[in-house]
Amino acid sequence: MTGKSPYFLLDREDDDMSNSDSFQASHTPFDPEKYGRSPYEIKRTEIIRDLLPDGQGARALDVGCGPGYFSHQLSMRGWSITAIDTDASNLEFARPFVQEALRGDALTVLPHLQNESYRLALALEIIEHMPEERGRNLLKELARVLEKSGKLIISTPNKHSPEGLGGHYWSEKIRHQERWDAWDPTHVKIYSANELLALLRDTGFSIEKVTGYHYRGRLPVIGRWRLPLEATSHAPLNRFGFNVIIECRRG
Repeated sequence: MTGKSPYFLLDREDDDMSNSDSFQASHTPFDPEKYGRSPYEIKRTEIIRDLLPDGQGARALDVGCGPGYFSHQLSMRGWSITAIDTDASNLEFARPFVQEALRGDALTVLPHLQNESYRLALALEIIEHMPEERGRNLLKELARVLEKSGKLIISTPNKHSPEGLGGHYWSEKIRHQERWDAWDPTHVKIYSANELLALLRDTGFSIEKVTGYHYRGRLPVIGRWRLPLEATSHAPLNRFGFNVIIECRRG
């Protein structure tokens, strides 16, 4: 699918984005080829790709679209896509696959979108880039723009993971070493799976499925260790992957 020329609703960053307590864009700009090179990304994208439903012309929202990898996947499944990102170069990568490309912080862009105007929303690896109150507002806005029973797929790092046990709890909390950022210094708030599930329910979503991915980490004495699985949607182990991918619907 080739979209029309993107409409850039915003060509500036939110005034609050320079504040360390606000949204912290990664400003990579992303290398779209990383999805085919990194073993971690290859498997993560496979998991998410398999969750994407067919669109049949319905509207989908890709929040924090990066280089447009998942916008591309959505376009191949027949969705009409609005992509949002803070980075203009990312939107250039996404341009061929979307009908609208909106530049800016999600919480600056989303209020301009109509109520109940999307059937599907992706918010992949974005909520951890903002403090909890802004994350709550993000979910409220996504609930507002989704149709009734519209679907949200959201993913984020998980501090209740093998990696988080060593980084967040042992190194940061017990030994008072540097803050654990889950591999990215622009991360602001790292959730546990249960914390994010509670936040989703509080903002009007019902949970359909939780998938945990990447069960490796480092602990003192033990060193590098891993659980004997790569990904699972079976409780309770699905709450302990380094990455949690949650499918939910607007109530």
